[in-house]
Amino acid sequence: MASLLRSILSIFSGKVAGILISLAFTPILVRVISQAQYGLYASVLASFSIVTLLSKGGLFDATRKTVAEHTDDPTEISSIVSTSLLLSVVYGIIATAAVLLSLWLNIIPARYTPYVWILMGAILFTNIFAIVKGAFYGLQRESVGEVLNIVRRLVYSVGALLLAYVGYDVLGVFSAYAISFLLLSLLGGIVLTRHSSFGLPRWSDVVKHGRGIASFGGYQLIGGLSAMLLYRTDILLVEFFKGGTFTALYQSAITPAEMIWFVPSAIQLTFLQHTASLWSSGEIEEINENIQTGVKYAFLSLTLFGVGLLVLAEPFLTVYFGPDYVDATMTLQVLIVGTFFFGITRVVVPVFQATGWVRHTELITFGALVLNILMNTLLIPRYGIIGAGIGTGVSYVAIFAGNAVLWAYSPFDFVPLWWTAKLAMTQGVFAIMFLGLVRFIDLSPWLSLLVFPPLGLVLFLGINVTAGYIPTQPARPYLKRVTEYLS
Repeated sequence: MASLLRSILSIFSGKVAGILISLAFTPILVRVISQAQYGLYASVLASFSIVTLLSKGGLFDATRKTVAEHTDDPTEISSIVSTSLLLSVVYGIIATAAVLLSLWLNIIPARYTPYVWILMGAILFTNIFAIVKGAFYGLQRESVGEVLNIVRRLVYSVGALLLAYVGYDVLGVFSAYAISFLLLSLLGGIVLTRHSSFGLPRWSDVVKHGRGIASFGGYQLIGGLSAMLLYRTDILLVEFFKGGTFTALYQSAITPAEMIWFVPSAIQLTFLQHTASLWSSGEIEEINENIQTGVKYAFLSLTLFGVGLLVLAEPFLTVYFGPDYVDATMTLQVLIVGTFFFGITRVVVPVFQATGWVRHTELITFGALVLNILMNTLLIPRYGIIGAGIGTGVSYVAIFAGNAVLWAYSPFDFVPLWWTAKLAMTQGVFAIMFLGLVRFIDLSPWLSLLVFPPLGLVLFLGINVTAGYIPTQPARPYLKRVTEYLS
Protein backbone atom coordinates (compact mmCIF):
# COMPACT_ATOMS: atom_id res chain seq x y z
CA MET A 1 0.00 0.00 0.00
CA ALA A 2 2.87 2.38 0.77
CA SER A 3 4.32 1.74 -2.67
CA LEU A 4 0.92 2.32 -4.29
CA LEU A 5 0.38 5.59 -2.44
CA ARG A 6 3.86 6.78 -3.32
CA SER A 7 3.19 6.05 -6.99
CA ILE A 8 -0.20 7.80 -6.91
CA LEU A 9 1.31 10.85 -5.21
CA SER A 10 4.11 11.01 -7.78
CA ILE A 11 1.71 10.92 -10.71
CA PHE A 12 -0.74 13.21 -8.93
CA SER A 13 2.02 15.78 -8.41
CA GLY A 14 2.89 15.54 -12.09
CA LYS A 15 -0.75 16.03 -13.05
CA VAL A 16 -1.07 19.09 -10.80
CA ALA A 17 2.09 20.57 -12.29
CA GLY A 18 0.77 19.89 -15.79
CA ILE A 19 -2.53 21.59 -15.00
CA LEU A 20 -0.73 24.61 -13.55
CA ILE A 21 1.37 24.87 -16.72
CA SER A 22 -1.79 24.63 -18.85
CA LEU A 23 -3.55 27.19 -16.67
CA ALA A 24 -0.73 29.62 -17.40
CA PHE A 25 -0.24 28.63 -21.05
CA THR A 26 -3.76 28.61 -22.50
CA PRO A 27 -5.02 32.09 -21.49
CA ILE A 28 -1.81 33.67 -22.80
CA LEU A 29 -1.99 31.68 -26.05
CA VAL A 30 -5.60 32.69 -26.79
CA ARG A 31 -4.56 36.32 -26.38
CA VAL A 32 -1.45 36.01 -28.56
CA ILE A 33 -3.23 34.28 -31.46
CA SER A 34 -6.69 34.99 -32.85
CA GLN A 35 -9.80 32.96 -32.09
CA ALA A 36 -9.76 31.51 -35.62
CA GLN A 37 -6.11 30.50 -35.19
CA TYR A 38 -6.93 28.87 -31.85
CA GLY A 39 -9.64 26.85 -33.57
CA LEU A 40 -7.09 25.81 -36.21
CA TYR A 41 -4.62 24.87 -33.47
CA ALA A 42 -7.27 22.74 -31.73
CA SER A 43 -8.28 20.85 -34.88
CA VAL A 44 -4.68 20.18 -36.03
CA LEU A 45 -3.63 19.05 -32.55
CA ALA A 46 -6.68 16.77 -32.31
CA SER A 47 -5.78 15.12 -35.62
CA PHE A 48 -2.11 14.78 -34.72
CA SER A 49 -3.00 13.26 -31.34
CA ILE A 50 -4.76 10.46 -33.20
CA VAL A 51 -1.73 9.92 -35.47
CA THR A 52 0.70 9.72 -32.54
CA LEU A 53 -1.60 7.38 -30.66
CA LEU A 54 -1.63 5.02 -33.64
CA SER A 55 2.12 5.35 -33.96
CA LYS A 56 2.73 4.35 -30.33
CA GLY A 57 0.78 1.13 -30.80
CA GLY A 58 -0.15 0.90 -27.11
CA LEU A 59 3.53 0.38 -26.20
CA PHE A 60 3.46 2.77 -23.24
CA ASP A 61 0.95 0.58 -21.38
CA ALA A 62 2.50 -2.66 -22.61
CA THR A 63 5.97 -1.59 -21.44
CA ARG A 64 4.95 -0.52 -17.94
CA LYS A 65 2.81 -3.63 -17.42
CA THR A 66 5.50 -6.04 -18.63
CA VAL A 67 8.30 -4.33 -16.70
CA ALA A 68 6.15 -4.38 -13.54
CA GLU A 69 5.84 -8.17 -13.83
CA HIS A 70 9.66 -8.57 -13.79
CA THR A 71 10.84 -5.92 -11.34
CA ASP A 72 13.03 -8.43 -9.50
CA ASP A 73 15.01 -9.41 -12.63
CA PRO A 74 17.25 -6.64 -14.11
CA THR A 75 18.18 -8.80 -17.10
CA GLU A 76 14.55 -9.27 -18.07
CA ILE A 77 13.85 -5.55 -17.61
CA SER A 78 16.73 -4.70 -19.95
CA SER A 79 15.37 -7.15 -22.50
CA ILE A 80 11.84 -5.75 -22.27
CA VAL A 81 12.93 -2.10 -22.58
CA SER A 82 15.20 -2.86 -25.55
CA THR A 83 12.43 -4.76 -27.33
CA SER A 84 9.91 -1.98 -26.67
CA LEU A 85 12.30 0.65 -28.01
CA LEU A 86 12.85 -1.37 -31.19
CA LEU A 87 9.10 -1.73 -31.70
CA SER A 88 8.57 2.00 -31.07
CA VAL A 89 11.15 2.94 -33.71
CA VAL A 90 9.59 0.55 -36.25
CA TYR A 91 6.08 1.88 -35.51
CA GLY A 92 7.34 5.47 -35.74
CA ILE A 93 8.95 4.92 -39.14
CA ILE A 94 5.78 3.29 -40.49
CA ALA A 95 3.60 6.15 -39.18
CA THR A 96 5.92 8.79 -40.63
CA ALA A 97 5.87 7.03 -44.01
CA ALA A 98 2.05 6.91 -43.90
CA VAL A 99 1.85 10.67 -43.26
CA LEU A 100 4.30 11.33 -46.11
CA LEU A 101 2.17 9.20 -48.42
CA SER A 102 -0.93 11.14 -47.36
CA LEU A 103 0.81 14.40 -48.24
CA TRP A 104 1.91 13.04 -51.60
CA LEU A 105 -1.62 11.85 -52.42
CA ASN A 106 -3.09 15.22 -51.30
CA ILE A 107 -5.30 13.49 -48.75
CA ILE A 108 -4.43 16.15 -46.16
CA PRO A 109 -6.04 19.55 -46.89
CA ALA A 110 -3.55 22.14 -48.19
CA ARG A 111 -4.11 24.55 -45.27
CA TYR A 112 -2.83 21.91 -42.83
CA THR A 113 0.29 21.01 -44.86
CA PRO A 114 2.83 23.39 -43.20
CA TYR A 115 1.85 22.15 -39.73
CA VAL A 116 1.98 18.51 -40.78
CA TRP A 117 5.57 18.88 -42.01
CA ILE A 118 6.60 20.26 -38.61
CA LEU A 119 4.70 17.71 -36.54
CA MET A 120 5.78 14.77 -38.67
CA GLY A 121 9.33 15.20 -37.34
CA ALA A 122 8.02 14.60 -33.81
CA ILE A 123 6.37 11.21 -34.40
CA LEU A 124 9.45 9.05 -33.80
CA PHE A 125 10.46 11.01 -30.71
CA THR A 126 6.97 10.86 -29.16
CA ASN A 127 7.28 7.08 -29.43
CA ILE A 128 10.70 6.95 -27.77
CA PHE A 129 9.54 9.30 -25.02
CA ALA A 130 6.53 7.04 -24.35
CA ILE A 131 8.79 3.99 -23.88
CA VAL A 132 11.15 5.84 -21.55
CA LYS A 133 8.23 7.05 -19.45
CA GLY A 134 6.60 3.59 -19.50
CA ALA A 135 9.83 1.97 -18.30
CA PHE A 136 10.00 4.31 -15.30
CA TYR A 137 6.35 3.60 -14.51
CA GLY A 138 6.95 -0.15 -14.65
CA LEU A 139 9.94 0.22 -12.32
CA GLN A 140 7.60 2.13 -9.98
CA ARG A 141 9.80 5.19 -10.38
CA GLU A 142 6.89 7.24 -11.65
CA SER A 143 8.34 10.41 -10.15
CA VAL A 144 11.21 10.35 -12.67
CA GLY A 145 8.83 9.91 -15.60
CA GLU A 146 6.67 12.77 -14.33
CA VAL A 147 9.64 15.11 -13.93
CA LEU A 148 10.65 14.41 -17.52
CA ASN A 149 7.10 15.11 -18.70
CA ILE A 150 6.89 18.35 -16.71
CA VAL A 151 10.17 19.56 -18.21
CA ARG A 152 8.89 18.68 -21.68
CA ARG A 153 5.70 20.64 -21.13
CA LEU A 154 7.67 23.63 -19.87
CA VAL A 155 9.93 23.56 -22.93
CA TYR A 156 6.86 23.33 -25.16
CA SER A 157 4.86 26.04 -23.39
CA VAL A 158 7.65 28.62 -23.14
CA GLY A 159 8.86 27.94 -26.68
CA ALA A 160 5.35 28.03 -28.14
CA LEU A 161 4.45 31.36 -26.54
CA LEU A 162 7.74 32.97 -27.56
CA LEU A 163 7.49 31.81 -31.17
CA ALA A 164 3.81 32.77 -31.43
CA TYR A 165 4.53 36.20 -29.92
CA VAL A 166 7.31 37.03 -32.41
CA GLY A 167 4.99 36.29 -35.30
CA TYR A 168 5.16 32.58 -36.13
CA ASP A 169 1.61 32.03 -34.78
CA VAL A 170 0.36 28.43 -34.89
CA LEU A 171 3.40 27.28 -36.86
CA GLY A 172 5.62 28.42 -34.00
CA VAL A 173 3.44 26.62 -31.46
CA PHE A 174 3.80 23.30 -33.25
CA SER A 175 7.52 23.83 -33.82
CA ALA A 176 7.98 24.12 -30.06
CA TYR A 177 5.86 21.00 -29.60
CA ALA A 178 8.12 18.96 -31.90
CA ILE A 179 11.32 20.32 -30.33
CA SER A 180 10.14 19.46 -26.81
CA PHE A 181 9.76 15.76 -27.69
CA LEU A 182 13.08 15.69 -29.52
CA LEU A 183 14.99 17.10 -26.55
CA LEU A 184 13.24 15.20 -23.78
CA SER A 185 13.26 11.79 -25.51
CA LEU A 186 17.05 12.06 -25.77
CA LEU A 187 17.41 13.30 -22.19
CA GLY A 188 15.00 10.62 -20.96
CA GLY A 189 17.04 7.87 -22.63
CA ILE A 190 20.18 9.13 -20.88
CA VAL A 191 18.42 9.22 -17.50
CA LEU A 192 16.97 5.73 -18.04
CA THR A 193 20.45 4.24 -18.51
CA ARG A 194 21.18 5.17 -14.89
CA HIS A 195 18.21 3.13 -13.63
CA SER A 196 18.17 0.22 -16.08
CA SER A 197 20.72 -1.04 -18.56
CA PHE A 198 19.50 -1.54 -22.11
CA GLY A 199 21.03 -1.64 -25.55
CA LEU A 200 20.38 -3.03 -28.98
CA PRO A 201 17.85 -5.87 -28.63
CA ARG A 202 18.98 -9.38 -29.41
CA TRP A 203 16.83 -11.63 -31.55
CA SER A 204 16.20 -13.82 -28.50
CA ASP A 205 14.79 -10.77 -26.67
CA VAL A 206 12.43 -9.98 -29.52
CA VAL A 207 11.27 -13.61 -29.75
CA LYS A 208 10.70 -13.82 -26.00
CA HIS A 209 8.94 -10.51 -25.34
CA GLY A 210 8.08 -8.97 -28.70
CA ARG A 211 4.86 -10.83 -29.34
CA GLY A 212 3.52 -10.31 -25.81
CA ILE A 213 4.35 -6.59 -25.80
CA ALA A 214 2.97 -6.05 -29.30
CA SER A 215 -0.18 -8.08 -28.54
CA PHE A 216 -1.06 -6.29 -25.30
CA GLY A 217 -0.15 -2.99 -26.93
CA GLY A 218 -2.43 -3.81 -29.85
CA TYR A 219 -5.42 -4.36 -27.58
CA GLN A 220 -4.56 -1.18 -25.69
CA LEU A 221 -4.33 0.64 -29.01
CA ILE A 222 -7.87 -0.34 -29.93
CA GLY A 223 -9.22 1.03 -26.66
CA GLY A 224 -6.82 3.97 -26.63
CA LEU A 225 -7.74 4.92 -30.17
CA SER A 226 -11.43 4.63 -29.36
CA ALA A 227 -10.93 6.80 -26.27
CA MET A 228 -8.83 9.35 -28.17
CA LEU A 229 -11.43 9.55 -30.94
CA LEU A 230 -14.03 9.88 -28.22
CA TYR A 231 -12.18 12.97 -26.95
CA ARG A 232 -11.31 14.39 -30.38
CA THR A 233 -13.98 13.34 -32.91
CA ASP A 234 -16.37 15.95 -31.55
CA ILE A 235 -13.74 18.67 -32.13
CA LEU A 236 -13.19 17.51 -35.71
CA LEU A 237 -16.94 17.28 -36.38
CA VAL A 238 -17.53 20.77 -34.97
CA GLU A 239 -14.77 22.02 -37.29
CA PHE A 240 -16.40 20.20 -40.22
CA PHE A 241 -19.98 21.36 -39.59
CA LYS A 242 -19.50 24.76 -37.95
CA GLY A 243 -16.00 26.10 -38.71
CA GLY A 244 -13.02 27.43 -36.76
CA THR A 245 -14.76 29.91 -34.43
CA PHE A 246 -17.17 27.30 -33.06
CA THR A 247 -14.25 24.86 -32.75
CA ALA A 248 -12.44 27.39 -30.57
CA LEU A 249 -15.54 27.73 -28.40
CA TYR A 250 -15.89 23.97 -28.04
CA GLN A 251 -12.20 23.61 -27.26
CA SER A 252 -12.60 26.19 -24.47
CA ALA A 253 -15.34 23.99 -22.97
CA ILE A 254 -13.73 20.58 -23.28
CA THR A 255 -10.27 21.65 -22.04
CA PRO A 256 -11.36 22.52 -18.46
CA ALA A 257 -13.92 19.69 -18.44
CA GLU A 258 -11.11 17.16 -18.98
CA MET A 259 -8.97 18.81 -16.29
CA ILE A 260 -11.29 17.77 -13.47
CA TRP A 261 -10.41 14.09 -13.85
CA PHE A 262 -6.70 14.58 -13.08
CA VAL A 263 -6.97 12.65 -9.77
CA PRO A 264 -8.71 9.61 -11.38
CA SER A 265 -6.16 9.85 -14.18
CA ALA A 266 -3.31 9.63 -11.65
CA ILE A 267 -4.95 6.60 -10.04
CA GLN A 268 -5.47 5.01 -13.47
CA LEU A 269 -1.83 5.42 -14.45
CA THR A 270 -0.78 3.78 -11.17
CA PHE A 271 -3.24 0.90 -10.96
CA LEU A 272 -2.17 -0.93 -14.13
CA GLN A 273 1.36 -1.82 -13.05
CA HIS A 274 0.48 -2.32 -9.38
CA THR A 275 -2.52 -4.52 -10.17
CA ALA A 276 -0.42 -6.58 -12.58
CA SER A 277 2.05 -7.23 -9.76
CA LEU A 278 -0.69 -8.10 -7.22
CA TRP A 279 -2.55 -10.31 -9.71
CA SER A 280 0.58 -12.34 -10.43
CA SER A 281 0.84 -12.94 -6.65
CA GLY A 282 -2.84 -13.88 -6.27
CA GLU A 283 -3.63 -10.98 -3.90
CA ILE A 284 -7.22 -10.36 -5.00
CA GLU A 285 -8.38 -8.94 -1.65
CA GLU A 286 -5.77 -6.21 -1.80
CA ILE A 287 -6.92 -5.39 -5.34
CA ASN A 288 -10.50 -5.09 -4.02
CA GLU A 289 -9.32 -2.73 -1.27
CA ASN A 290 -7.42 -0.64 -3.79
CA ILE A 291 -10.49 -0.38 -6.02
CA GLN A 292 -12.69 0.88 -3.17
CA THR A 293 -10.06 3.39 -2.05
CA GLY A 294 -9.57 4.56 -5.63
CA VAL A 295 -13.31 4.98 -6.22
CA LYS A 296 -13.65 6.99 -3.01
CA TYR A 297 -10.93 9.49 -3.82
CA ALA A 298 -12.00 9.71 -7.46
CA PHE A 299 -15.57 10.48 -6.33
CA LEU A 300 -14.35 13.10 -3.85
CA SER A 301 -12.04 14.87 -6.29
CA LEU A 302 -14.57 14.84 -9.12
CA THR A 303 -17.16 16.33 -6.79
CA LEU A 304 -14.85 19.08 -5.54
CA PHE A 305 -13.55 20.20 -8.93
CA GLY A 306 -16.60 19.23 -10.98
CA VAL A 307 -19.16 21.03 -8.82
CA GLY A 308 -16.87 24.03 -8.47
CA LEU A 309 -16.36 24.35 -12.22
CA LEU A 310 -20.00 23.63 -13.06
CA VAL A 311 -21.28 26.35 -10.74
CA LEU A 312 -18.56 28.85 -11.72
CA ALA A 313 -18.49 27.98 -15.44
CA GLU A 314 -19.41 31.45 -16.73
CA PRO A 315 -16.94 33.47 -14.62
CA PHE A 316 -14.24 30.89 -15.32
CA LEU A 317 -14.62 31.16 -19.09
CA THR A 318 -14.83 34.96 -18.87
CA VAL A 319 -11.61 35.31 -16.89
CA TYR A 320 -9.62 32.40 -18.28
CA PHE A 321 -10.40 32.54 -22.01
CA GLY A 322 -11.97 35.99 -22.31
CA PRO A 323 -15.49 37.37 -22.89
CA ASP A 324 -15.55 35.97 -26.44
CA TYR A 325 -15.76 32.43 -25.01
CA VAL A 326 -18.72 32.87 -22.63
CA ASP A 327 -21.06 31.23 -25.17
CA ALA A 328 -19.44 27.88 -24.28
CA THR A 329 -20.83 27.98 -20.71
CA MET A 330 -23.70 25.54 -21.13
CA THR A 331 -21.55 23.17 -23.20
CA LEU A 332 -18.97 23.11 -20.42
CA GLN A 333 -21.64 22.30 -17.83
CA VAL A 334 -23.02 19.45 -19.96
CA LEU A 335 -19.54 18.01 -20.45
CA ILE A 336 -18.79 18.11 -16.72
CA VAL A 337 -21.71 15.77 -15.98
CA GLY A 338 -20.43 13.17 -18.45
CA THR A 339 -16.85 13.69 -17.32
CA PHE A 340 -17.85 12.81 -13.76
CA PHE A 341 -18.98 9.32 -14.79
CA PHE A 342 -16.00 8.79 -17.06
CA GLY A 343 -13.66 9.83 -14.24
CA ILE A 344 -15.04 7.07 -11.99
CA THR A 345 -14.62 4.58 -14.82
CA ARG A 346 -10.92 5.44 -15.18
CA VAL A 347 -10.21 3.93 -11.75
CA VAL A 348 -11.53 0.44 -12.49
CA VAL A 349 -10.59 0.05 -16.18
CA PRO A 350 -6.82 -0.50 -15.55
CA VAL A 351 -7.68 -3.24 -13.03
CA PHE A 352 -9.58 -5.14 -15.72
CA GLN A 353 -6.83 -4.53 -18.27
CA ALA A 354 -4.10 -5.87 -15.98
CA THR A 355 -6.03 -9.06 -15.19
CA GLY A 356 -7.04 -10.41 -18.60
CA TRP A 357 -10.14 -8.35 -19.41
CA VAL A 358 -8.45 -5.91 -21.77
CA ARG A 359 -10.43 -6.97 -24.86
CA HIS A 360 -13.72 -6.42 -23.05
CA THR A 361 -12.84 -2.89 -21.89
CA GLU A 362 -11.70 -1.95 -25.38
CA LEU A 363 -14.93 -3.28 -26.91
CA ILE A 364 -16.94 -1.10 -24.50
CA THR A 365 -14.89 1.96 -25.42
CA PHE A 366 -15.29 1.22 -29.13
CA GLY A 367 -19.07 0.92 -28.70
CA ALA A 368 -19.13 4.29 -26.94
CA LEU A 369 -17.11 5.79 -29.80
CA VAL A 370 -19.67 4.59 -32.36
CA LEU A 371 -22.44 6.07 -30.21
CA ASN A 372 -20.49 9.33 -29.91
CA ILE A 373 -20.00 9.68 -33.68
CA LEU A 374 -23.66 8.95 -34.39
CA MET A 375 -24.93 11.40 -31.79
CA ASN A 376 -22.51 14.16 -32.77
CA THR A 377 -23.33 13.76 -36.46
CA LEU A 378 -27.02 14.15 -35.66
CA LEU A 379 -26.79 16.85 -32.98
CA ILE A 380 -23.99 19.21 -34.09
CA PRO A 381 -25.65 20.43 -37.32
CA ARG A 382 -28.82 21.29 -35.40
CA TYR A 383 -27.62 22.30 -31.92
CA GLY A 384 -24.00 23.30 -32.51
CA ILE A 385 -21.48 22.90 -29.70
CA ILE A 386 -24.17 22.09 -27.15
CA GLY A 387 -25.11 19.10 -29.29
CA ALA A 388 -21.44 18.07 -29.33
CA GLY A 389 -21.36 18.30 -25.53
CA ILE A 390 -24.50 16.18 -25.18
CA GLY A 391 -23.20 13.52 -27.57
CA THR A 392 -19.85 13.27 -25.82
CA GLY A 393 -21.39 13.35 -22.33
CA VAL A 394 -23.81 10.52 -23.13
CA SER A 395 -20.90 8.48 -24.54
CA TYR A 396 -18.98 8.92 -21.27
CA VAL A 397 -21.99 7.66 -19.32
CA ALA A 398 -22.24 4.67 -21.69
CA ILE A 399 -18.62 3.72 -20.91
CA PHE A 400 -19.43 3.87 -17.19
CA ALA A 401 -22.49 1.63 -17.64
CA GLY A 402 -20.62 -0.89 -19.78
CA ASN A 403 -17.76 -1.25 -17.32
CA ALA A 404 -20.22 -1.59 -14.44
CA VAL A 405 -21.69 -4.62 -16.23
CA LEU A 406 -18.18 -6.00 -16.82
CA TRP A 407 -17.39 -5.46 -13.13
CA ALA A 408 -20.34 -7.70 -12.21
CA TYR A 409 -18.83 -10.58 -14.24
CA SER A 410 -15.24 -10.03 -13.07
CA PRO A 411 -13.65 -11.74 -10.02
CA PHE A 412 -13.56 -8.41 -8.16
CA ASP A 413 -16.09 -7.24 -5.59
CA PHE A 414 -18.40 -4.30 -6.21
CA VAL A 415 -17.99 -1.44 -3.77
CA PRO A 416 -20.80 -1.83 -1.17
CA LEU A 417 -24.06 -0.26 -2.35
CA TRP A 418 -24.92 1.45 0.95
CA TRP A 419 -21.35 2.80 1.22
CA THR A 420 -21.69 4.27 -2.29
CA ALA A 421 -25.11 5.75 -1.52
CA LYS A 422 -23.84 7.49 1.64
CA LEU A 423 -20.83 8.84 -0.24
CA ALA A 424 -23.06 10.18 -3.04
CA MET A 425 -25.54 11.77 -0.61
CA THR A 426 -22.74 13.49 1.29
CA GLN A 427 -21.36 14.98 -1.93
CA GLY A 428 -24.89 16.00 -2.91
CA VAL A 429 -25.14 18.02 0.29
CA PHE A 430 -21.93 19.84 -0.62
CA ALA A 431 -23.15 20.51 -4.18
CA ILE A 432 -26.47 21.99 -3.01
CA MET A 433 -24.85 24.18 -0.34
CA PHE A 434 -22.15 25.49 -2.68
CA LEU A 435 -24.67 26.22 -5.44
CA GLY A 436 -26.82 28.14 -2.94
CA LEU A 437 -23.80 30.08 -1.71
CA VAL A 438 -22.81 31.20 -5.22
CA ARG A 439 -26.40 32.07 -6.19
CA PHE A 440 -26.96 34.05 -2.98
CA ILE A 441 -23.85 36.26 -3.32
CA ASP A 442 -23.57 38.24 -6.56
CA LEU A 443 -19.95 39.05 -7.45
CA SER A 444 -18.01 40.02 -10.56
CA PRO A 445 -16.25 37.20 -12.51
CA TRP A 446 -12.83 38.03 -11.08
CA LEU A 447 -14.09 38.24 -7.49
CA SER A 448 -16.12 35.06 -7.95
CA LEU A 449 -12.97 33.10 -8.81
CA LEU A 450 -11.06 34.67 -5.91
CA VAL A 451 -13.74 34.24 -3.23
CA PHE A 452 -15.83 31.15 -3.98
CA PRO A 453 -13.18 28.44 -4.60
CA PRO A 454 -11.57 28.88 -1.13
CA LEU A 455 -15.00 28.98 0.50
CA GLY A 456 -16.01 25.89 -1.43
CA LEU A 457 -12.86 24.06 -0.35
CA VAL A 458 -13.52 24.87 3.32
CA LEU A 459 -17.13 23.74 2.96
CA PHE A 460 -16.08 20.54 1.15
CA LEU A 461 -13.46 19.66 3.76
CA GLY A 462 -15.79 20.43 6.64
CA ILE A 463 -18.54 18.16 5.29
CA ASN A 464 -16.27 15.26 4.34
CA VAL A 465 -14.06 15.36 7.44
CA THR A 466 -17.22 15.33 9.56
CA ALA A 467 -18.60 12.42 7.53
CA GLY A 468 -15.30 10.54 7.90
CA TYR A 469 -14.41 10.38 4.20
CA ILE A 470 -11.29 12.51 4.57
CA PRO A 471 -9.10 11.22 7.42
CA THR A 472 -7.39 13.79 9.64
CA GLN A 473 -4.91 11.40 11.24
CA PRO A 474 -2.12 11.93 8.64
CA ALA A 475 -2.31 15.69 9.21
CA ARG A 476 -2.31 15.59 13.03
CA PRO A 477 1.49 15.59 13.50
CA TYR A 478 1.78 18.70 11.30
CA LEU A 479 -1.12 20.43 13.07
CA LYS A 480 0.51 19.65 16.39
CA ARG A 481 3.78 21.24 15.27
CA VAL A 482 1.93 24.37 14.08
CA THR A 483 0.03 24.58 17.37
CA GLU A 484 3.22 24.22 19.39
CA TYR A 485 4.96 26.84 17.24
CA LEU A 486 2.11 29.34 17.64
CA SER A 487 1.88 28.74 21.37
